[in-house]
Amino acid sequence: MYPNIIFFLIDGLRADQFYGNNRTCKTPNIDSLIKSGIYCEQAVSSTDGTIISLNTIFNSNFQVGNAANYQKLVLNQNNLIDVLKKNGYHIYGIFPNLTPFNSLQQYFENEKNSFEWIEGNEPPETLSTGLAERITRVLESTEKQEPYFCYFHIFDLHPLREGKKSIGIEKFDDEEFGSSMYARTVSSIDHWLGNILKKIDLEKTLLVITSDHGERIPFENKSHLDFQPEFDSAVKAGRKYLPRSLHTVGGKFSGKVKNTIGRVKQSSTNVGLTSYQKRSRDPYFTLSLYDELIRVPLLFVGTSIKPRIITKQVRHVDIFPTIFDLIDIPLDIKISGKSLVSATNEISEEEESNYLHTMPFQKESTSDRIGIRTSKYKYFRNSENPKKDIHLYDLENDIYENNNILKNNLPIIEKMEKLLQNMQNDTLELDNTLSKEEEEKISKELRKLGYIK
Repeated sequence: MYPNIIFFLIDGLRADQFYGNNRTCKTPNIDSLIKSGIYCEQAVSSTDGTIISLNTIFNSNFQVGNAANYQKLVLNQNNLIDVLKKNGYHIYGIFPNLTPFNSLQQYFENEKNSFEWIEGNEPPETLSTGLAERITRVLESTEKQEPYFCYFHIFDLHPLREGKKSIGIEKFDDEEFGSSMYARTVSSIDHWLGNILKKIDLEKTLLVITSDHGERIPFENKSHLDFQPEFDSAVKAGRKYLPRSLHTVGGKFSGKVKNTIGRVKQSSTNVGLTSYQKRSRDPYFTLSLYDELIRVPLLFVGTSIKPRIITKQVRHVDIFPTIFDLIDIPLDIKISGKSLVSATNEISEEEESNYLHTMPFQKESTSDRIGIRTSKYKYFRNSENPKKDIHLYDLENDIYENNNILKNNLPIIEKMEKLLQNMQNDTLELDNTLSKEEEEKISKELRKLGYIK
């Protein structure tokens, strides 16, 4: 009998909030799992959005070409779930009931296998508001057959993308559990994972934990020119001395002055900030290939795994073959990923590179970028024009990507561009063509999720 597999995808979870010394969240359960499993310290997604990420994980192939239509999950004939089914696995789990995920529906054997997006201002079901109990019921179900693969998609962090406060975490909303709402939500996730783990026998189960992409954590700093309140008071007082007929004119004038003050304040607060801090302050900075949005946690626990930490770069495409290596099922299909079971921490010139692609949601989007990432360098540019919007970062000496070193590094750029072209040529493009109705429906749903403004 093959081991059971439980796969947790925690949407929007940054790697630096899952492991490392710079965290303020409390994660005793996650910390314990890391000590007993294979943890990949430099795991990276191929994108800053969910769907391309899932396509990469389930198919173990990079998604290349025109990214504008990459808004739905498209599983090829030899995807992770199909191959598991061919080897006798039963498929269960819970995932969002959103149009991009529709192709998953056919695989799951549990009837209530999705959670609804709640209309209005409320987020979808979270661990704190009932999802943890639903996951537990799936794991405890006497109708579930072994060996099984359970996929659980956790949305607890996603409301923060929309600027909404996480709900159901009142007892964690304290500095003891993190300096930000994001960190406190991670503490809450850890608590509920701990409760779920009590129902899992890791002696005969392979547990996989990862994320689809990272997230921006807002950086706050005070304005050096905080005279907005004084201006508002002056305007209010001045209205007393203006005839009613001039209130409209006065309002237009004060509005222009107010906008000017806002621009000055914005500029003043950016003085002395690093590029990373500026990106973190920008509320509209959501799509990019910077590490805060593509570095993800990746952890394998259970069966007879020997604990260790892999410090070199690994990729989402590597999850598929690693799972099959750990459950001792040989693969005879062509995929892009490599098993991590025997991986060392040595970084060679032949290191497997990671293909990068932003996830734009408008055709011919100006934000559409492609690139390549190794353990040493990050290179990305405009998807249509190799000479436009070029970025090159030294990841060994500039982990926050504050300094674009494109000047005086033409040989490195040429090398990275060659790698990029080779990966594009070697990867088959998935057919993600959408109907007009699908585009409209998906765009509406993605707007709710905070991916579209």
